[in-house]
Amino acid sequence: MTVVSRAVLVLTPYVPSLLRRSGQRRGDTDHDRQARLRPLRLSNIAQSLSASSLCVRPPLAGRQADGFSLAGPARYNGAMSPKAVRPVPLPGDAGMTGHDERNLGRLGLISAQKTVPATLRTWSRAVTLPDGRPASIVCTVSEGQTVPHGLDNDVMVGLISLCFEAGLPSDGKFSTSAYRLLKASGFPTTVQYYRILETALKRLTDAKYTVKEGWYRQGAQMWSTQMFSQVSYLAYNAKSELGGASVLTVRLADPIMENLRAGYIKPLDVAFYTSLSQPLVRALYRQLDARRFDEARSDGLAPGFSVALRDWADSLGILSARSDKVRDALSGAHSELVARHYLQDVVWRGRGMGAALEYVFGEPPQTQRPELVEQLLARGVKRGMALRLTNVFPDRIAQAARRFDHYLKTARTEVGNRGGLMVAMVTRPEDYAGLDAGAVPGASSASPRPAGAPAVPEQDLVQLEAKYEGEVAELSGQALLDWVLRQLSLTGLLRRLDASERSQLGERLTQGQLDGRQLVRRSIQALSQGQPAQDAVYQEVRDLLRGAWTPSLTP
Repeated sequence: MTVVSRAVLVLTPYVPSLLRRSGQRRGDTDHDRQARLRPLRLSNIAQSLSASSLCVRPPLAGRQADGFSLAGPARYNGAMSPKAVRPVPLPGDAGMTGHDERNLGRLGLISAQKTVPATLRTWSRAVTLPDGRPASIVCTVSEGQTVPHGLDNDVMVGLISLCFEAGLPSDGKFSTSAYRLLKASGFPTTVQYYRILETALKRLTDAKYTVKEGWYRQGAQMWSTQMFSQVSYLAYNAKSELGGASVLTVRLADPIMENLRAGYIKPLDVAFYTSLSQPLVRALYRQLDARRFDEARSDGLAPGFSVALRDWADSLGILSARSDKVRDALSGAHSELVARHYLQDVVWRGRGMGAALEYVFGEPPQTQRPELVEQLLARGVKRGMALRLTNVFPDRIAQAARRFDHYLKTARTEVGNRGGLMVAMVTRPEDYAGLDAGAVPGASSASPRPAGAPAVPEQDLVQLEAKYEGEVAELSGQALLDWVLRQLSLTGLLRRLDASERSQLGERLTQGQLDGRQLVRRSIQALSQGQPAQDAVYQEVRDLLRGAWTPSLTP
């Protein structure tokens, strides 16, 4: 076992499972379900390496580290034997866990219509907040653009999921491949959808929103006025059409990132969401689900709600002023959600645009793990939220319960909102990684082991490494590319490359001209050796991308 590969393993102590197995999405293939590798968590790597008594030696002068080369057809000297290159769909997406920022879920900033007039460059509407107060929203876009609509909703859902997977980076920026974003958005990976994705990203970056007294700030516990674009930064190589190897760097708007970090979120059943047939059905489900969770109720679930047709059409971005057109559009979506048992019934009252709708939700989601629901209920979580958390994050609940109990025993002040704390520990485990006292090997942990926790036994380390390396060795093609990009994003190397360099990196990795696994190892190793080592790896990669090949880097 190489020392560097041990270092990789230290980053995921107590690995419960490296594959996500739950859920199935539109366009899923056998490879999607077979290659679901969790990304590494790399924060506090130096502390983790030191605490586990594993030192990483620097490369010897004039010698390739551990007998590997970054360049050329990959060569391997250990358990990770080369595999035949074949197209492998992205790992992880079919089991991707979902979140929704609650303002976005409720306000409907993106029109649910599949198409809108090409000349539609602005809209405004009044909204009513949950407490009954009025607010307003204005959307404007540049000349030549149209307001966000249709599939743009799905792209935003995918971006939020990938932002969580990237660990909610402090500066808000995260990098991913266009292929991975397509999969996270639930789209087929065809040329047509790459074009749709590029257009959607441009619209989401261009559209400017003013939400007047209608944006809730979780940290400040107040309603506020915010002006933003949902995507505040977008970088990629635009010289060629977007494709699977295209590397995107994205930053979501500051108000969105602030609330994601503060926990103003709700679980989103991504598998159910992406299985729905049309943009309107998915947008309707997203807004209904935002209203279904009601913290004011004892069980946390609203049985239903009523809404004026005119207000509802505005909220969904349905542009027609004719009640028959609006009714026809909604009726198809209602039928699908009733058939899927999300809704029990929809009752229309009145005529014309003055009509009202009464929604009756179906039975709460069922679970195959009632013992997990009981753990959540015992810690103050309301039943509706407990059921959803059990379905979306079943592998996190046991660990969150241990952390919660440990915190209650050691906290110096009384916890005011026990249920809210437990929900936060399930949905944002990385924020509570220091509360793992008493954790046992085999317990789930998405974050590195805190200082003072027991080191992983050598025998367990060997077994975990063998399991991990075997699964990484199975990756190739697109799956390997996306795994490498996730790791390099976490080590910080990817953010140092500009859009053109990231695009070249994706192409070189796809063509087998760079050894992605070794690049990840070298980047991880450099983290433990300080800034000069990180700069050296960065410069080495840039030299390779510019074609400045050297004998020490060639196969």
